[in-house]
Amino acid sequence: MALTKVIGSGIGTVTNQFVDANMSAGSVLQVIHASTTAEVASSSDTFIDTGLTAAITPSASSSKILIIYSVQQFMTAAAGYGHLKVVRGSTDLATHGFGNYAGSSTIMSTSSYQHLDSPSTTSATTYKIQFNRHGGGGSVLSQYDDGNGEGVSTMVLMEIAG
Repeated sequence: MALTKVIGSGIGTVTNQFVDANMSAGSVLQVIHASTTAEVASSSDTFIDTGLTAAITPSASSSKILIIYSVQQFMTAAAGYGHLKVVRGSTDLATHGFGNYAGSSTIMSTSSYQHLDSPSTTSATTYKIQFNRHGGGGSVLSQYDDGNGEGVSTMVLMEIAG
């Protein structure tokens, strides 16, 4: 992507071109934000989508994608704990645990993680977050809203120059 800024008029035109490829390594090239409030429930070890998904088209194959995500969970009594998984397309990238054994109580929490990916492509790339319930006998809900607006999960994708 090239951005051309025109400076002055009448005496000629001076242009200043700024090209993404000329940015130094580590520079942020673009930022994509996604969120969801749609409640999803799981009572098994099988991973399912939280509904949190976003796509980004890297400007260079050497770019890295920093994925920062925060998922709100509600665990019913005896739910044990769960996992969150970052997926690029159909490729599993990272799995993180969340929660504590709920015992006879329920627990509402928000888990935040980040992952740095090297997709090596300039094609549109989709990232999503999945979750499961692991252990225990209850359920885990993502984006559970108890009426106070807590049921929001978010993800930020940042393209970082390589």
